[in-house]
Amino acid sequence: MKLKRLLLVFNATLLLLSCSESPKSVLIPEPVNMVKHDGRFKIDSNTLIFADSTDSSSTQNAILLVDLLNSKGIGCRFLPTQINSSAKGIIELTKNGCPDSLGNEGYAIDIEHNRITIRANRSAGFFYAIQTLRQLMPANFEKDNFNAGSVALPCLTIVDKPRFSWRGLNLDCCRHFMTKEFVKRYIDLLAYHKMNVLHWHLTEDQGWRIEIKKYPRLTEVGAWRTLPDGTRYGGFYTQDDIREVVAYAAKRHVMVVPEIEMPGHSVAAIASYPWLSCTGDTLQVETNWGVFKDIYCAGSEQTFQFLEDVLFEVADLFPAPYVHIGGDEAPKFRWENCPKCTVRLKNEGLNSYEELQRYFISHIAKFLETKGKTIIGWDEILEGGRPHNATIQAWRGLDRVAVALQANAPVIVSPTSHCYFDYPVEVTSLEKVYGFNPIPKGILPELQPLVIGGECNMWTERAPQETVDSKVFRRLLAISEVLWTYPIERSYPEFLNRVWFHYSRLSAMGVNYGFEKSAIEFKSAIGDKGNSIIVELERGKGNLEVRYTTNGVEPTLNSTLYRRPLELSSTKTIKAAAFNNVARVGEVLERIFVVSKNLDKPIELGFKSSGKYLGGGPNAIVDGRLGTIQYNDGIWQAVQGEDMMVTIDLGSEQLVHGISLGFLQNIPSWIFLPLWIDAFISDDNKTFEQFARLDCPEGAKYESTIIYRFVGKFNNPFKGRYIRFLAHNPGPCPRGTRLQVLLPGSLPMR
Repeated sequence: MKLKRLLLVFNATLLLLSCSESPKSVLIPEPVNMVKHDGRFKIDSNTLIFADSTDSSSTQNAILLVDLLNSKGIGCRFLPTQINSSAKGIIELTKNGCPDSLGNEGYAIDIEHNRITIRANRSAGFFYAIQTLRQLMPANFEKDNFNAGSVALPCLTIVDKPRFSWRGLNLDCCRHFMTKEFVKRYIDLLAYHKMNVLHWHLTEDQGWRIEIKKYPRLTEVGAWRTLPDGTRYGGFYTQDDIREVVAYAAKRHVMVVPEIEMPGHSVAAIASYPWLSCTGDTLQVETNWGVFKDIYCAGSEQTFQFLEDVLFEVADLFPAPYVHIGGDEAPKFRWENCPKCTVRLKNEGLNSYEELQRYFISHIAKFLETKGKTIIGWDEILEGGRPHNATIQAWRGLDRVAVALQANAPVIVSPTSHCYFDYPVEVTSLEKVYGFNPIPKGILPELQPLVIGGECNMWTERAPQETVDSKVFRRLLAISEVLWTYPIERSYPEFLNRVWFHYSRLSAMGVNYGFEKSAIEFKSAIGDKGNSIIVELERGKGNLEVRYTTNGVEPTLNSTLYRRPLELSSTKTIKAAAFNNVARVGEVLERIFVVSKNLDKPIELGFKSSGKYLGGGPNAIVDGRLGTIQYNDGIWQAVQGEDMMVTIDLGSEQLVHGISLGFLQNIPSWIFLPLWIDAFISDDNKTFEQFARLDCPEGAKYESTIIYRFVGKFNNPFKGRYIRFLAHNPGPCPRGTRLQVLLPGSLPMR
């Protein structure tokens, strides 16, 4: 999981539009240009398929098309030589007449009532044309048991090519192992949607998944972790497995790019060979998620020899011109306290341990260059300066794209905001993904060609193999179109209409797709008099009903049916869920709404909110919503590296009997509680008197994930109009961990 520094959070909502009318196109991704004509072309046992006799790429794809159709009971015939161009009932694959502007992956299709002509410059173009033909077939064509004597395609003309050359999925097979067959299935699904890169995440703290002949303990030890119940969990791919997957992908024009993490995310390797670390301590393969301080030693020649040996075998297994080396989330604590790393730093004339990481990665990059490979690294590798000829994968935000371009580096864009499919759909909806543009606003035209494409990321800390479908789909449909088509006149309602028609294809292919957005959503507003909260419960789909409770129990089919907005005049915990006629659909959602003296009161922030975690803006602090245990629920509001000062105007002098402030801690995501809270009161917003100090208890500081409420109750109430809170930032991330602090969506006062 890739996530950097946060601090403070609040709410955001997601929308869904339901469409039922017949779409103008059924294709995903949408072609650049398509014109429909009258009539249909029938494919049956009389259909002849041929290609340019001098062109192997068209011939190979012609055979592929014949095999595909014959596997579905349509007895087409392949002709190895060209036939009379006026013949009827033929499908021709040819390079003749294909414009150079369509490039290597573009294609043109003319479907007339008596023939189909497919034009492309390269094999990939012919292949993608065949995928388009597949999507024009009846939906049940994708079922294994489809067996028909004929199919009919609509007459049309398509001219199509991709916007970006890099259209990828990052599949993390380390946190949870994925079988070889599952990986191959995902290659098929990528190719069907014209995606062309499988970024295969193969090494991590929690598991080493690739066989390396010279270092057998990597899979004997590093591929397995012992769970709390004593179960040994894991798995790995043999080199024969790797070759099989890579060859399978090549036939489908999917490039497989391995990720071998370094210098961080390397505990599984260090557990196998302790001499790879700065300390030499014996470690266990990690069973927890997060970031760990033990990383490869940058001062040891043994480390570099090990990595070169590993990458020598990796380079031989993967013909792709790239190797991803990670480079993210590598704490420097061990390096700073390692004599060998300190000597390396001085001998190489480096000024910081970030520069030592650049040295480390540049060393690897130069070695891989001798094998004909270019490295890719997550955007942290720029922090000490761009390593040698590195391509950058920007994940921490769209602002990192500009930083990479300033370093003149090619960029793959995959920000957490739009491309992290391990995030719940409540956070990253189908509509949000569809709104993603890999080229951020303000990028100069001359730099835009350096943006080579984008990727969606399927991290699997909490996503074993059987859950991956529901997370990746439906959102992969949106990312495939974003990366293939140009954004001119892109319409989400029109796209959603095609998505609804595409579901039958996904079902036929056995894809257990998830939701477009949450099955149910909360919306809230302040009541007319400013002393109540109006809560709406919105269905994610029209055929569902919403039921809710306010007594703390989970809703069932017998719970109260939601019919109209709820007006809350006191604090309530609402649990709600969507139901069909027989069962619950999706998860139970819980929200706490607090009605207190500060509700909807003017607020002044004494800090700069993080642009990535605005949570609905400053007023979210006084809108009555409390944040949930998920840092990315859209309710929390964040800052980084500052103390947090909030001043609330109660409108008139009030007696304050108690205060309650909730903060989120999520140590694996670098979010920490404040050290303490100071509370002040004032009559004039100028002179403040402190009336409380609320300390963070020691026990709470070490809880991995917790919402801790700082509560103060006073026997003698304090009187004033302006209330100020000052939350003290704990400072730099504790060594070997990460840092942040999060303020709640609401600050109750009584």
